[in-house]
Amino acid sequence: MDAKKRAALATASLAVAGAFSLILGLFVADPFATIETVQALRLRRLGARQEFFRAPDGTQLRTWAVGSSSSRVPVVLLHGLGAAGDYWTGLVPDLNRSGRSAFLPDAPGSGGSERPRDPSGYGVANRVAAVSALVEAMGFEEIDLVGHSLGGWTAARFAIENPRRVRKLVLVDAGGMNPPPAPSAEALERAKLSPDTRAGGRALIDLLFFRKPFPVNGFLADAFARHYRSENVTGTLDALRPEDWLLADLPKLPSGTVVIWGEKETLFPIDEVRPVVSRIPGVRFLVITGVGHDGPLEATKVFNAALLDVLGGS
Repeated sequence: MDAKKRAALATASLAVAGAFSLILGLFVADPFATIETVQALRLRRLGARQEFFRAPDGTQLRTWAVGSSSSRVPVVLLHGLGAAGDYWTGLVPDLNRSGRSAFLPDAPGSGGSERPRDPSGYGVANRVAAVSALVEAMGFEEIDLVGHSLGGWTAARFAIENPRRVRKLVLVDAGGMNPPPAPSAEALERAKLSPDTRAGGRALIDLLFFRKPFPVNGFLADAFARHYRSENVTGTLDALRPEDWLLADLPKLPSGTVVIWGEKETLFPIDEVRPVVSRIPGVRFLVITGVGHDGPLEATKVFNAALLDVLGGS
């Protein structure tokens, strides 16, 4: 190899090393922002596009759109607390292969959606209203609706209020099915979901993941604690009302609702949920073994196969 080629190779190697160091530094400084950037790049490479619409309070909301907006029955996927629409990025390749169009909205104050104008706008009712705004803005007559965690809670509320709009409802490790916490337990529940220490961040990661998709280093535990103390999370916890809970309204859910749960779920333990979901008419209860609260991330291939089998064609 001549001197010019060696110099070019050395320059290229230094550039790659520099880029890697920069990305690593950004990840250590702010893992959630770095992941959001990477997920946005992945979504665009997979053909997803951004669409914008207005919430009832006038704020601008964003959704990632996959496939045609004119699909007869699109899939709408709702994310949980502290996440955004890109939570579902790992599902997009399988959605593309199956020919399903899908929309991955950011809830108010999450991802690319503006924060609500009033703190109450972080609550379940406003999240439901945001889904209604998406459906109206895109001109959907009917949707297949999937929600994880707080997104499942929102999806269930939307289906109860708009039964003719939902063809299929899928609730994934959904919140709101347990009784509301007693006043004496509220502070404890909040501390678990919005920690203020590294130890609390580690405990939160343990609560969310059984099969962790990443090594849990100190800076990552710190990042979880910071992220779950953001206005988006604390505002949501503050805005929850006793009437938001689903327990009394489960019989009103659509017949044939599918509930998917992680076998090792600790945030909403499966033994507590199994007898409760039996109140849903014609419920189909699927369990993914060896995963916790975040099955879509912990066992993506298994989860995707189960979900797409449930959803079927458009």
